[in-house]
Amino acid sequence: MKIFLCLFAAVSIQGALASQIEREYAWKNIIYEGIDQGSYNIENSIPTAFAHDAASKKIFITIPRINQVPITLTEFDSIKYPGGSPPLSKFPGSDNIISVYQPVIDECRRLWIVDAGQVEYKGDEQKYPKKNPAIIAYDLTKDNYPEIDRYEIPINIAGNPLGFGGFTVDVTNPKEGCGKTFIYITNFEDNTLIVYDQEKKDSWKISHGSFKPEHESILIHNGVDHILKLGIFGITLGDRDSEGNRPAYYLGGSSTKLFEVNTKALKKKEGEIEPITLGDRGPHSEAIALAYDPKTKVIFFTEYNSKKISCWNIKKPLIHDNMDKIYASPEFIFGTDISVDSESKLWFFSNGHPPIENLQLSSDKPHIHLISVDTEKAIRGTKCEVKA
Repeated sequence: MKIFLCLFAAVSIQGALASQIEREYAWKNIIYEGIDQGSYNIENSIPTAFAHDAASKKIFITIPRINQVPITLTEFDSIKYPGGSPPLSKFPGSDNIISVYQPVIDECRRLWIVDAGQVEYKGDEQKYPKKNPAIIAYDLTKDNYPEIDRYEIPINIAGNPLGFGGFTVDVTNPKEGCGKTFIYITNFEDNTLIVYDQEKKDSWKISHGSFKPEHESILIHNGVDHILKLGIFGITLGDRDSEGNRPAYYLGGSSTKLFEVNTKALKKKEGEIEPITLGDRGPHSEAIALAYDPKTKVIFFTEYNSKKISCWNIKKPLIHDNMDKIYASPEFIFGTDISVDSESKLWFFSNGHPPIENLQLSSDKPHIHLISVDTEKAIRGTKCEVKA
């Protein structure tokens, strides 16, 4: 995703679920372990997304390269740092990647990234020469996380890699192994969905009218309206059927609607898709990230204008009256990522950098936040709780 979208000592955020928050991290500036702060421009380290490995308790954070960003894929140990503002360590193998926006961990404990293959600034092209974008996987079950898969996306499929939004990993049948896996990557500039078939080492792109921006959305920051126009951005997967297919739920960054398409259609290279419009989440509910929790049957959304985390139970019709708020804070500025880990913990992230030119930040308090809460606790007493 373009960096203007990322421009997109801990403190406690007093949100709607402050008493139920299990973990909270907050950074004013990103510090890299073992790297001299004078060697890079500290203001350019703007993280965009994360992934939590519940087995190892490691948290992986991506920081796209602007000028002098020393590491694009980082990690820290959440046991060693149960909160606060931990320094970020270099992810093994990160010297072989250019710029990454999001990490995703699948059910086989593989960490997936999509390397955009290029930086978003001029002046250091020799250090980071432009490459084809690539899908890369690492094995988190082994020491130093060896690289186990790499696929270069043809440029006619990738389109503009700086338009990559979110992506999700579809392991068709984990009980039978991890070989049959598909990756679905959104491109909010080209309004396309890229599909990667790991088994066949093949990829294709899909276009559809629902991938386009619904309208010009408004982001209010410091009382000023800013206009965004973003196509398909967030995507998450629902429950598998007996054939290993799942509903893929997706939304546009400039849309309040939610769409669904079955992955059976996405897996067909020459197939046609017929998405379903599930409903409208209501005014000012635009988001760029969403996550499904199979335990509670709830989808969670990071709403970037309202500064809240909202929820909807898939057992109910999608209308505004069935939506609810599980967290809100004026300090949760520009939510960029959300996920549910293997222990049904909901994690959500704001990087404090809305997509505004010449953004001025307050230097007296943290503006980057990563928060965790149990999904059942998160929806307790809300419209998203459906008791058996």
